Amino acid sequence: MRKKLSKIEYWKKWEFFELLNDLHSALELLIKRNLSTKEADEFRIALEENIDDIEFGNQTDLSYIWMLFSTGGQWDVIMGQNDREIRERIFERTDRWKKNH
Repeated sequence: MRKKLSKIEYWKKWEFFELLNDLHSALELLIKRNLSTKEADEFRIALEENIDDIEFGNQTDLSYIWMLFSTGGQWDVIMGQNDREIRERIFERTDRWKKNH
């Protein structure tokens, strides 16, 4: 019989702490770019809401974040080739989670 993971163990296994750090960094980068387009504003709001849902709402469905940070997704549309490394880290973590859930 497999032991059920605690919430903290689960978050560590799926690198949620690292993912949250990267999501906060991505949000800071987006804010620093100071883009004033409708798309950038909508992306920023969606990202803030998803971060809050993960941190405070016990949300573990990362499908929307996976979509935002996929190649050619909203991050690429808004940020272009800037800060591509963070997009790739976020995508890899959410992709790993998505493939295993």
